[in-house]
Amino acid sequence: MRRIPWTRQEDDLLINLYHEYGPLWTKITQLMVNRTSRQCAERWNNTLRPGINTAPFTTSERNMIVQLYHNHGSQWSKIASHLPGRTPRMVKNSWYSMQRAEATRIRKKMSIRFLVNQRQSRHHPY
Repeated sequence: MRRIPWTRQEDDLLINLYHEYGPLWTKITQLMVNRTSRQCAERWNNTLRPGINTAPFTTSERNMIVQLYHNHGSQWSKIASHLPGRTPRMVKNSWYSMQRAEATRIRKKMSIRFLVNQRQSRHHPY
């Protein structure tokens, strides 16, 4: 099935159907047009579920993710269980975002060192 962005009407319908049927995704998808049970479950669990904290991660949350990652590896559900209001997907995305930022920081630091070393080698006749 083709990936189509969710509309506000679909979100409202999914919320109402969830409140009526609970997590009976096959029943819900019978009443949703062009959505699979997996799509409905993921939309609910990652976006619409009450209590999801969509604010940016705090420094303490990021530090906790790093510590928990070293203890549990990439068990995102286990890590997310220590962060109220955060979904496993949010935790995973935050982890990889931190990794990209660190890699960029290291690359910049290495390129600056390279440039400094290059300049210094020009000034020495040996």
